Amino acid sequence: MERRTQKQLVIGLIFVLLIASISYGLIDYFFLIEATCFDKVQNNSEEGIDCGLLACGVACEPAILPLNVLSQKLIEVRSGDYDFVAQINNPNSFFGTSRAKYTLDFGGVIPNRSGTFYILPGQTRFIIVNGIRSDSTLTSVSINITEVGWEKVEVFENINFPIQRKSYAVVDKNGVFSEFEAVVLNNSDFDFDKVEVGVILSDGDNNIVAANRTDIRTFLSRTERYFKVSWPVALSETARQDIEILTNVFENSNFIKRYGTQERFQKYY
Repeated sequence: MERRTQKQLVIGLIFVLLIASISYGLIDYFFLIEATCFDKVQNNSEEGIDCGLLACGVACEPAILPLNVLSQKLIEVRSGDYDFVAQINNPNSFFGTSRAKYTLDFGGVIPNRSGTFYILPGQTRFIIVNGIRSDSTLTSVSINITEVGWEKVEVFENINFPIQRKSYAVVDKNGVFSEFEAVVLNNSDFDFDKVEVGVILSDGDNNIVAANRTDIRTFLSRTERYFKVSWPVALSETARQDIEILTNVFENSNFIKRYGTQERFQKYY
């Protein structure tokens, strides 16, 4: 074979290999790598499962952090009658839950109690449980969050319920008891079927001395409502009253229909 022909064959082979390498690279980039971004497995250069800017062109979501129990306290209202209050924080900016389950553990003195609550992204809220009765003295209780159904909230509005006026007093009428009353405004554009009210009283050292809760039903937009909670004892000095007013924006049924259409507060990815 002539040297010139050999040279042409070598050049031709190099050209074919070059074209093949470029073609494979394009196929790998646009088809093979992209295809792995939907296989529910972290592979190739993905930074997480089916995510990563270089691998899939989509940033990975931050890891979902557990809910934090900031504080908890068992309050003896009177002999054999207790209330419980805990403060829960959701450290996640985009994830909330419409149904988190918890259990109150009384160390075997009385049966455990279970319940549920909702919490928005970045929210801190109280859990109040009243009417805990025991023939034996309760010395401690712990709250355990057992299950959280996370939901990613795309958009949610800032609904608030400002307190218009409030008062606390110890009264002697058919027995001595303490009562707290207030008027609250629904400062949103939505009508709600149910709004939850929590009242926490603290002393001068910021120790919680009492907690109670009630509900406001059919709370219309831009209207005021009165509520009252009471305790069957004369409480010690209270230096601060914290009022927490919440409504479950995850439940569409909580938004009262107007003109035949369902009002919506948030939407999900």
